[in-house]
Amino acid sequence: MPGCFPRLVVLFLLSCTLGVSGRPAPEAWVPVRWTGGPLELAWRTRAKTLPADATVRDALAHWYEPATLSLLEDSSANCLLVTWSAPADAAVEAEQQQLVKVYAEAAHKRGLAVLGLVYAAGDASKIAADAARAALDGLVLEGEFAPEFPAALRKAAASMVVVEIAKDAAPWRWKPAPIVAVAGVAPSARNLSEMGIRGAPSSEPWIKSNIWLVRSFGLASPSRSVWISSQLKNASAVDYARTVADAAAAGGRWIVSLDDALRAKLRARDASALEAWRRLSSYLKFAESHAAWRALAPYGNVGIVLEPASTKQDLADEYLNLVARRQVPYRLVARSGLNAAAVAKFRALVATELDPPSADERKLLQDFAGNGGLVIAGPSWGGAPKKEPFAEVPAGKGRVVVYKDPDPEAVARDLKELLSDDDLGVVPFNVPSVITFASGGGPGQPLLVQLLNYFDHPVDSITLRVAGKFGSARLETPEGAAVDLPLRDAEGRTEVTIPKLLLWSAVSME
Repeated sequence: MPGCFPRLVVLFLLSCTLGVSGRPAPEAWVPVRWTGGPLELAWRTRAKTLPADATVRDALAHWYEPATLSLLEDSSANCLLVTWSAPADAAVEAEQQQLVKVYAEAAHKRGLAVLGLVYAAGDASKIAADAARAALDGLVLEGEFAPEFPAALRKAAASMVVVEIAKDAAPWRWKPAPIVAVAGVAPSARNLSEMGIRGAPSSEPWIKSNIWLVRSFGLASPSRSVWISSQLKNASAVDYARTVADAAAAGGRWIVSLDDALRAKLRARDASALEAWRRLSSYLKFAESHAAWRALAPYGNVGIVLEPASTKQDLADEYLNLVARRQVPYRLVARSGLNAAAVAKFRALVATELDPPSADERKLLQDFAGNGGLVIAGPSWGGAPKKEPFAEVPAGKGRVVVYKDPDPEAVARDLKELLSDDDLGVVPFNVPSVITFASGGGPGQPLLVQLLNYFDHPVDSITLRVAGKFGSARLETPEGAAVDLPLRDAEGRTEVTIPKLLLWSAVSME
C-alpha cells in the first residue's frame, strides 16, 4: 500500500508523544505549578506564607473552577501540578481532593496531565490510593522528606510517576529516574557595583543561570527529562520568558511558577497579565517546537571530569557553573569512563577531580598531554608552585598545568588564556550579559549555538567565531521568523554576526 509506512511512523510517534490515554507521555510533560483550593490556603496559613491581599486569596481559593483551564488553550504547558496532600484538617483535605478530582477530569478531557503536589510526609499508601481514585497521572514531592517516605510512596504508587524536587542536585545525576526535578536559581544578571563589590568599569556582570545545572544531568542519562524548580519575585514578563529559555536552552524545562498576584490578574483577565502569559507561552512553544535540539550532544573540546563519589560536589558544581559563565564550551566525562578513546575527543581536560589520580589515570593523562593536549591538574599531580597560582609542566607536544590551589573561578578564567580560539571551537564577542551554549556539530549534524541575554536591554552586534568552514547560518528567535545570516572567512575560521539579541536566539550552522 503506497504511503502506508510513513503514515504508520507518524501514528507511532504521535502515540509516543501522547501516551495511551490521549494525554502526553511523561517525557513530553511541560509542567506548570497550578496550586489552589482550600488545602492550599490551609497549608500556606500553617507555613505563614498566605497572601495578605484578599483578592489574591480569593483567586487561590477558586483556582480550580473550570474557567481557569481556558488559560491553557494556546499554551504548550500540558502538565498541571495541583495541590493534593498537606498537613491539615481531614475535612479540608477531603474537600480539596474531591475538588481536584472533578478538575482533573476536565483537564484530562483537554489532553492535560495532572500531578498531585505532596508538601509533607504522611500515610504513603493512603496518598497513593486517593491519587489513583482521582485518576491523577502522578505525584510530586516538594519539601523536606526523610528518605523512607519517597521510597514508600513510590512502592505504593506502583506504576504512577513519582517526581521528587531535589534541593541537592549531585546525588540525582547518577540515579536512573525518568524525570529529574531540582531546585534552581531565578535567572538574572547584576553589575558587581549593585552587589556591593568593587570592580573595574569593564568587569563582567554576575549572572545566575541554570544552563550548567541542566547540562550536568546529561552524562548518566542524556534522554531523560530535567525539570528546574524556581520561584520568581516581583517578576516582569521578560523575567518569565527568560526563565523558560534558561531551562530550555540546554534541554530542560522550567516548572512554570506564576506569582500569586499575576495569577489573580489572569483569573480577572487583566490585559497586562494576559500579555505576560502570552509571551511566556510563546517561549514554551518555541522550546517545544525545537525539541530535536535536546538530542544534540553538547559541543566542546574541553572535557571536565566528574567523580560521582566525590565529597566535594559543591566544588565540582562551581567548575561547571563558572566555566559555562566564561563562555568555554565543554563536555562532561565520568571518571569511570576515562579511557584512551574518550579523551582522544578533547584538546583539554580539567582533571582536578582526580585528586590524586590513580597510576592508570596518570598515565592516560600524561599520554594525552604528550600527544598535544592540555591537562589541568591539582597539587597531587606534583610540581605545584609555592608562590604562583599554577605551573606549566611541558609533556611531549602538550603540557600539564598544575595548580597550587585549583579554585574554580581561577581555572575558568585561565582556560580562556591557556587555550586558542581553535581549541575553544566557538568564541563569542561582545557578550558581557550573555551565556552561550553550543551543541551538535557531529557528522551530519548542524552546529547549534544558543545565546541567552540576562539583561533586560538588547545586546547589539554579537560576533561568533567558529573553528572550521561552514556554508550557511540561520538565526531563529521566539519573536519572529527565521533569517539567514551572512558568513565571513576569518583565517580559516567562520564568523557570523547577530545584529541584535533581545533575549533568546539560536544560530544553526551547516
